[in-house]
Amino acid sequence: MTDNKWVALAVNPDLPISELPVEKALRGIASFKAIHIPYKKLSESEEAQCAQQLQGASGLLLRSGYITSSLIARLPSLKVIGVHGTGVDPVDVDACSKSGIIVTNTPGANADAVAELSFGLMISLLRKIPQSAELAMKKNQWDEARHTGLELRGKTLGIVGFGQIGQRVSKIAAAFGMNAIASDPLIDATTMQSHGSEAVSLEKLLATSDIITLHAPAVAATTNLISQQSIATMKKGALLVNCARGALVDESAVADALNSGHLAGAALDVMQGEPPDPASPVFSAPNFMLTPHMAGSTWECLDSVARMAATDIANVLCGRPALHAVN
Repeated sequence: MTDNKWVALAVNPDLPISELPVEKALRGIASFKAIHIPYKKLSESEEAQCAQQLQGASGLLLRSGYITSSLIARLPSLKVIGVHGTGVDPVDVDACSKSGIIVTNTPGANADAVAELSFGLMISLLRKIPQSAELAMKKNQWDEARHTGLELRGKTLGIVGFGQIGQRVSKIAAAFGMNAIASDPLIDATTMQSHGSEAVSLEKLLATSDIITLHAPAVAATTNLISQQSIATMKKGALLVNCARGALVDESAVADALNSGHLAGAALDVMQGEPPDPASPVFSAPNFMLTPHMAGSTWECLDSVARMAATDIANVLCGRPALHAVN
C-alpha cells in the first residue's frame, strides 16, 4: 500500500458495489471502504456530513449520489471519480476538471445486460406477459383470445443512440428478424451499417418505427427527447422502451399518448425522479410497464462495471492515464 491512499465506494443499500473486483484492482495501491450516500440531491447539512465521511479519500467509486461543485470544494484530496456505469450526469464534470479531478466511466460494461432487458421489455409489451401472467395466476383466466399478442419478427426497431449498447441491440434485432434503423449524431452511417442498422434522421426514425428503444445519454440536447411534439410524429400504435435515462422522456406526454391510444404501450426502466413520484400520470395509463432501474442489475454486469471503474481509479492513483476518462 502506498501513502495510505484510500478509495470510497459510494453506495446505499439498494445500490451496492461488487467488492471482489475492486479489491483485486486496488491491491497494493489503496484500501477502500463503503460510504453510504443517498441517491438524491443533498441539503447543505447532508452534504457537509457526506464531505466529512469522504475526507481524505483519494478516489471515489460512485454508485450512489450526486457529486456537486460545492461537495468537490470540500474534498481537496480527491484525485479521481470512477462512475459505476456509463452516464456521468450525477457528476459536475466541469467542476471536477477545474479541480484537477479525473472522471471516468465504464462504457460497454453493461451493454449485454441493458440490451437484454430492452428486448425483455419489448417482448413483454408485445406479448402482454405481465397482464397474462396475472390473469392466469390470480384469476385463472386461460382463454387464448385474451392473451394473443404480436411478434418481433418483421417489426421496424428504431434505436436512438448508437453507442455500445445501441450496437448490441442492433445485432440482437437481426437475430429476431427485425428491421433496425438508428439515429445518433455522433456515429457515422458506415458504423451503423456494420452493426446491422440503417442510419436515418431522428425524424424518420420516429415516423417509421414500430418500436422505439432509447440508448442515448442524458445531456441538454436529449432532455425530453420524447415529448408531446415528438410523440405526435410517431406511428400510431408504436411502442416505447427506455433503458437509458429518465430525463429523455416527458412522462406526462407519454401518459397522454397511452390514454389516447396513439402509443400502444410504453416500458420504462428509468424515471425522471427515482424513486418515482407515485402521482405521475403514467401509473394510471393503460399498457404502461415500469421496472426499477434494473437494466444493469446482473451479477455479471456488476462485476464487470466494478472491475473497469476500479481499474481506472488504480491507474490514476499510480500516475497512469485512465483508459476511460471523460474529462
